[in-house]
Amino acid sequence: MQDMDILIIGAGVAGLTCAGLLSRHGLHPQIVEREPQQQFNCTGYMLGLYPLGGRVLNALDARTAYYNQSIQMEYYEAHRSNGALIKSYPLDFINEKYGSYRSITRQKLIDILLANVTPEAVRFDTTVANLEQGNDEVRVTFSEGRSERFDLVIIADGLHSETRDFILDDNEYSYYHTGWGGWVSWLHGNPTTSYKEYWGAGSFLGIYPVKDKVGVFLGGPIDIIKEKGLASFADEVKQMVSPEHELPRQALEACRKDERPFFWDFHDCRTKTWHKGHVVLLGDAATGFLPTAGVGASMAMDSAAALADELSRAHKQHLPYALNLYTQRQKQRVETAQADSRKLAKMIFMKSPVLSKIRNRLLPFYSLQQILSDLSNVMEGRS
Repeated sequence: MQDMDILIIGAGVAGLTCAGLLSRHGLHPQIVEREPQQQFNCTGYMLGLYPLGGRVLNALDARTAYYNQSIQMEYYEAHRSNGALIKSYPLDFINEKYGSYRSITRQKLIDILLANVTPEAVRFDTTVANLEQGNDEVRVTFSEGRSERFDLVIIADGLHSETRDFILDDNEYSYYHTGWGGWVSWLHGNPTTSYKEYWGAGSFLGIYPVKDKVGVFLGGPIDIIKEKGLASFADEVKQMVSPEHELPRQALEACRKDERPFFWDFHDCRTKTWHKGHVVLLGDAATGFLPTAGVGASMAMDSAAALADELSRAHKQHLPYALNLYTQRQKQRVETAQADSRKLAKMIFMKSPVLSKIRNRLLPFYSLQQILSDLSNVMEGRS
């Protein structure tokens, strides 16, 4: 295999997955990360990893570490805002047919991925100040003023990528805003194997177990929840929950007492093109996800595997061709999964009490496969 000088911008799920897989093919990319090392991977949230993402860890020989740091999910439950169950959906169709659907914290996943790259490969507290493409190379100027040339640059610095603007114009990507957002907190206790969501008119509470603790998300329309604040909004939602439903009440109390909650603005991003010349977008920098279907991390890892596979067979003089093959292989697939996340957001995030009641009455007539029909097609390879 011909050696290539590769730069990956962003040490997140997509970037680290790609770096680890490339190293298995004898390629050793450099990685730059904006966070200082002492602040890196200190905060985060819970992730559900579909087999789309989880099986990529098999190629990194990280299956044991992954299983040790995660739990398999068995059910997805939708509830009314008062705590009453609308419908419980078994996740057997995923676990038995495609592989284990597991829950893990983002911090633990990053730790697992980071173990597959050498420490000297990551330069922390570093951003890209300029990026210029020449004849079969990319000249990159870093924040400290130093310039280097690379055969390929992989932009994987997230939904709000600043590096993306070096190759895309404003009209080549757009954000999709739901108008909703909320806070992530943690409830310490024995986790179950069920995701539980409580859908209200103007409120949303999600309870997502991970190993040894439980993640909690409390959200609503951003303008309303920011005006009320976390404590007041948590109290308001708690008043709607019947006393016999202890878990959501405990979760809301944990939110109320959290002094440093992580705030999440629910929006995503879609780009018209994933690559230009010798620069390619990966993960959320290419196509971001709402958290509603819980598939963003899985698709980022799936795309990283596809990119690494195409690069493993590429010659540096024909990198644009390899990047085109990667785009043809993944772009529609990722956008199809993104469509499911958007569709589910419209179903969950409702302000109208009337529409909320209609949704709750209709929901029991649908299977999870029907609700996530686009994602099911992606898992089947039909996208």
